[in-house]
Amino acid sequence: MRRIAAATGLLLAWLAETAVAESYGSIRERRPDLFHPESGYRIARHRAPVPDDIPLPVRRVSALWARTLLDRGALALDVFGASQSRFDELDGTWLVSEPRMSLPGAVWLPEVGRGVLEPMIERYLQRELERATGGKKAHAVVVFCVADCWMSWNAAQRIAALGYLQVHWYPHGTDGWADLGWRLEPVEPVPVGLD
Repeated sequence: MRRIAAATGLLLAWLAETAVAESYGSIRERRPDLFHPESGYRIARHRAPVPDDIPLPVRRVSALWARTLLDRGALALDVFGASQSRFDELDGTWLVSEPRMSLPGAVWLPEVGRGVLEPMIERYLQRELERATGGKKAHAVVVFCVADCWMSWNAAQRIAALGYLQVHWYPHGTDGWADLGWRLEPVEPVPVGLD
């Protein structure tokens, strides 16, 4: 029975990966108001179908490849937004209204996938990436959120722009992982260091 479930999960993953999706260029051409004119990051309606592509050097990866990367020690970086999009100004803890289930061993950095970041959140992303990778720009990073969320698309490019050399975008995120029957575990958002 387990083998049938595993085979079904793999078939679903393959179908999801081969589904026809629109390219970034065609989405941006059709709806330029949703994108930052200079950076090209999505700035509005982050919860919408994502494109089938992402600019290099970031690489789009399937669930199977994401799992292989994580098994080899890649950083699982969850960029799901905090439900209230704010943190406590006194101690930097995120205000979240419900628990987040994520990929095993993930580091959760809320709000770093927005189209435009506040300077404090930019510094937060840089500092926590450096901490999580041991300062190694060649350390592989798998960036994800949930299915149909542009925050992981934005964040993956932002991380590559910071000089990280092995940035992988897993667009199906925790939804795709769960659909395959793979284990998710509770994760707490990393507090914002108050500068």
